[in-house]
Amino acid sequence: MKKLFLKLRYLLLAIVMIIACYVYVHFVGNEYTCEIDFRTENPGRSNPVVCIDDDGKDTLEVTYSRVEGEKVYVGVRSKNPGRAYVYVKSGEESSSLSVLYIHKNGIITADDYFGDFTGSYIARVALAIYLAIILMDLIIMYRRGLKKNLYLSRNILVCGLIIFMSGNFLMTLINLILIPRIGLYEMLGSFMNFFESFALFTMPVAVVMAVLATVSNIRLLQKEGRTWRNMLAIFLSLMLCVATITPITVAYFLQTSTVIDVHRWTGTGRFIGMFIENAAGIIVAYFECILAGTIILGIRAARHIPAFDKDYIIIHGCQIRKDGTLTRLLQSRADRAIEFAEMQKKATGKDIIFMPSGGKGNNEVISEAEAISNYLKSKGIPESSIILEDKSTSTYENFRNSVNIIKETSGKTAPKIAFATTNYHVFRAGLLAARLRIKAEGIGSKTKSYFWINAFIREFIATVYYKLRTHMLVLAVLMMINVAVTLMTYISNVVLS
Repeated sequence: MKKLFLKLRYLLLAIVMIIACYVYVHFVGNEYTCEIDFRTENPGRSNPVVCIDDDGKDTLEVTYSRVEGEKVYVGVRSKNPGRAYVYVKSGEESSSLSVLYIHKNGIITADDYFGDFTGSYIARVALAIYLAIILMDLIIMYRRGLKKNLYLSRNILVCGLIIFMSGNFLMTLINLILIPRIGLYEMLGSFMNFFESFALFTMPVAVVMAVLATVSNIRLLQKEGRTWRNMLAIFLSLMLCVATITPITVAYFLQTSTVIDVHRWTGTGRFIGMFIENAAGIIVAYFECILAGTIILGIRAARHIPAFDKDYIIIHGCQIRKDGTLTRLLQSRADRAIEFAEMQKKATGKDIIFMPSGGKGNNEVISEAEAISNYLKSKGIPESSIILEDKSTSTYENFRNSVNIIKETSGKTAPKIAFATTNYHVFRAGLLAARLRIKAEGIGSKTKSYFWINAFIREFIATVYYKLRTHMLVLAVLMMINVAVTLMTYISNVVLS
């Protein structure tokens, strides 16, 4: 029951707040104050006559009117459902019209069937509070997630959602302060407008990132060879540029398209175009936030120093030289493991067991584990402090095989483990450890800068893949809001026009 409540807590909170707002509006919403422009030099304007045009349906009664500068404020109360036009006259001159919709429950909305109403400010405050609660919950969840295990794909998801919700909350807060009157339709519409604005705002950043990614990837291809993995950054940089301009491109296409007519006010094409344009903005903004979360967590993992209480440190292997010595990349991993062992010894006096991990490839004279072990011995590490794992062919197997050996040799069910790998690879390695339910902390060795962007892209793809159902659920909720906004516009402009 508790788990079900936690899963549905945002939905339940939304229902409670909607009911509370509706009850409040039900009691105060049958009255409304129209703000009407009335500019004239006629002295009779000090006592203007309020006029109501509702085709004789007796929809409203006037409760008061007052003049303040060039504004006339007219208070009205609902009597019967319908639509009415309110204006004021003074002699031969009349004011601008105020269009009011009187709903069956007596609530009055202005300008639009889902427009401004008495109590709308309370509803907007409730929305801001709702978003603030979700944002605070996400921040707490993020902090707890980092404390529990830094290397969880959920942490990237939550970090991306924090960025995403922060933008929405800020937009809602700005509208709350700067725009005193706004209806339900406009309130949800501004929520949708955030996504297109976000994509437009991030366009310069996306272009700069794309250029850096392309330059970095060219260097990677020159140094490490042409493989599809090494070309990921170029592919994503192109996708990022295309994605960022997608909402603008879609809007331009819809404006010039002869297939979907978006220019006819009551035409179906206008509402289809509205939905498509909003959907493009939603998808782009959401995944840009997830990419930003990936970068933040990747950097954080690379700079993380494990607690000085470790029993073992796994050194992840990679290809060695033809003569059996370590490449610079692998040597930096081994050096980082030695450095951590020295830091731990100095801080706590506790020794650590080194576990070189990596099998023998077809073009390698010895296993990667043995090559790392030879290097450790040359640096003064005693053989008694080294245990080999020389069968693995991947990072996943590095962890699985190493932990099995550790448990067999030590007899410990929960040994404290660190792992040493290249800094750009720390988070992804930690993700694999988490999938195996191994609690381990990583330490990263420095490497060439051109590896980083490609690594972030791999983390991003992995995160999206591992949490695909959650991403689809979040996008489904946003699409439902998009549908609601589109339907509101259709009902107001077509059905009730």
